[in-house]
Amino acid sequence: MISILDSNDVPKQLTIYDIAKEVGVSAATVSRAISGRGYVSEANKTRIMELVKKYNFRPNTFAQNLQAGFTKTIGYIVPHIGNMYFADVYYEFEKWASRHGYMTILLNSKGDYDLESKLLNSLQEKHVDGIVIMGGRMDEIHLPENYVKEIQEVGKKVPMVSCGAEAERFGCSGIYTDDEKGVEELLQFLKSRGYHRILFTGGGDQYYPSYLKKKAAYRVGEKLGLDISVRWLTGNDVFSYSAGYDSFKILLEEKKPLPEVVCCMNDYVALGVVNCALEAGLKIPDDLAVTGFDNVSITTMTPVHITSISPRYEYYGKKVFNTIEKLIQAQGTVKAKTTLIKPEIIIRNSTI
Repeated sequence: MISILDSNDVPKQLTIYDIAKEVGVSAATVSRAISGRGYVSEANKTRIMELVKKYNFRPNTFAQNLQAGFTKTIGYIVPHIGNMYFADVYYEFEKWASRHGYMTILLNSKGDYDLESKLLNSLQEKHVDGIVIMGGRMDEIHLPENYVKEIQEVGKKVPMVSCGAEAERFGCSGIYTDDEKGVEELLQFLKSRGYHRILFTGGGDQYYPSYLKKKAAYRVGEKLGLDISVRWLTGNDVFSYSAGYDSFKILLEEKKPLPEVVCCMNDYVALGVVNCALEAGLKIPDDLAVTGFDNVSITTMTPVHITSISPRYEYYGKKVFNTIEKLIQAQGTVKAKTTLIKPEIIIRNSTI
């Protein structure tokens, strides 16, 4: 009998079935020989590996994984791919995923919940092993119930991790920075430097990240004897550079005594406050101190380096990956739980 591999023209897509036919064994035997898992006689293993080497055979790992119930891919949805916070968490996550043989699919929802729904459906159609979702609907306090139920239904089919404070209402595991602890550490530091009148800005009560920071600010401020106030701008773009710039400009126009410190909900807002204050002739930190949250790289891209609360990106990304991988491997046998990441303060020259 003439072998299909005796021809000078090797099939373009050689499969384990071709090798199995040549050796006279089952495809499962070839798979065990190549992977090293399971028993294969020495004679068959030798012959199989000779053909693998001869034809430079590379097994279709995607097909093998799919047959085993895995695709070794993880979907990752963010609301704003240009925001360094989301990018930095994803960067550290992807490093760990890659080390463990996973490919990631990064998707940008643009803060659009309907688009987010389409992305979730697309990931299910691609048979991803798990999904990580940051921001977007996960941070919305007054979220329509249909958006909540959708996540719950997806989570029944695909292991899911939310990087948000209220993952439990979506029925999935959650990992997020303990912002309340971050506020406490920040206010203790500010008091130790002699500050008393402190304003929080850049956010809104409709979003968990800023709402929880506001609650913590009032609670801890009262405990420490500090004069705490909170001012939000209305609209959807409350976490941006322009939100910080505009909110401080309004404050200046009111001709009232300025706070000693402006604590911003993220570093983009803080940079807006800093630039508005500098344009008004104020000196930082002599006339005004400014702090941010998230510790993204823009905190050191201007002459004023911003004191910020860091989520410890390397640890955060690793923790997210370890959690989703555990859920993937458990195949629904592990209960969802929430994990808090302890933040740390990074002190720079925007404060005394």
